Amino acid sequence: MTDYKYKYGHGYKEFSLPEEHVLGELKMKQMPPLENLKAAVLDALYHPIASAPIDELVQPGMKIAFICNDSTRVANTHSFMPILVNEMNKLGVKDENMHIVFALGTHRCMTHDEMVEQVGEDVAKRLKMYNSDCHVQDDFEYFGETEHGTPVWLNKHVCDADLVILTGTVVYHFFSGFGGGRKAVLPGVAAMETVRKNHSLMMSPEAKLGKLHGNPVYDDQVEGVRLFAKEHKMFLFHSILD
Repeated sequence: MTDYKYKYGHGYKEFSLPEEHVLGELKMKQMPPLENLKAAVLDALYHPIASAPIDELVQPGMKIAFICNDSTRVANTHSFMPILVNEMNKLGVKDENMHIVFALGTHRCMTHDEMVEQVGEDVAKRLKMYNSDCHVQDDFEYFGETEHGTPVWLNKHVCDADLVILTGTVVYHFFSGFGGGRKAVLPGVAAMETVRKNHSLMMSPEAKLGKLHGNPVYDDQVEGVRLFAKEHKMFLFHSILD
């Protein structure tokens, strides 16, 4: 028997498997931790890929909405959110003009303590925080329909912002190809009918792990976010899950 131990929630799960049932073990390449997290975050903000730097997007007095992961997705949001919020302050945006929307998708609402754990105590004390509850239809605004027939309903708390900063992590997804990016918006802050219609496309043989282009789930999500982006400025800040 071979013993295994995996992180699970705040603890670990341990189990054993007969060696003859194990074909092999896949291990990700070990990456050194960032020696200066703040410097790395600021470098990403001011030298982004395919985007204007953050100081060209942010204007004093504007309203900013952050989309953050819920408790089911790992991004170490508590590490970078204080840096992002403080930098917005330096660019002229006050705490009262920023808020956080948790991208629940169809997951249950987070408790206040879970929200605090995700973004850190300092940020949680300073910014208003909202769950995007997909079942409360009155909380969503309509942006049209995709070619796949998905009605695009998105949470009002991201719709009334001058700039939406998407956060999260890039990771394999078993039917969307990869997580991250557009998924912060759709399904992250989308209404139940939007998610239901989009996720029904997982039945396609092209909806699979690691595949983006030609994957109807991915294409539908991107199209839905583009409908939103016609009227809204967005900036993407992501970590990569190792």
